Amino acid sequence: MERNIHAGMRVLYKQGNSNWMIGTIMEGNAEINTSGIYIPIIPKGQTAEEEIHYTELNNLFTDAVQLNDWVKDYKEYYMTKEEYIQFIESEDFNKALENAYMTDGEYMYYPVSKYTKTWIEKQPFDYITRVC
Repeated sequence: MERNIHAGMRVLYKQGNSNWMIGTIMEGNAEINTSGIYIPIIPKGQTAEEEIHYTELNNLFTDAVQLNDWVKDYKEYYMTKEEYIQFIESEDFNKALENAYMTDGEYMYYPVSKYTKTWIEKQPFDYITRVC
């Protein structure tokens, strides 16, 4: 699998047994040791002067896609988790036609894989965007 990993790229990453966290790959040197390749990540909301995490390459999710700003203007495509749970429990919901992604409001990350209240509530993001 080919990956185009580069400085400035938005990623999800894990530290130990943590949930997914949001960060940006920092320009600089990766570290290589007997455990793997470690990439410097700046956590979302931090600067390189405040905090840097080194994350093993296999603990990176690199398929984030920047969300278009216009999507936020359409309530049927962009909603909070709570609004989405109400939608999937409504008569208007059709699982066979649904295609939705977890988002932090800036980037789309991974698809909603289970259309259940429990699964959605466990996700570390506050928003969902539907793709039609």
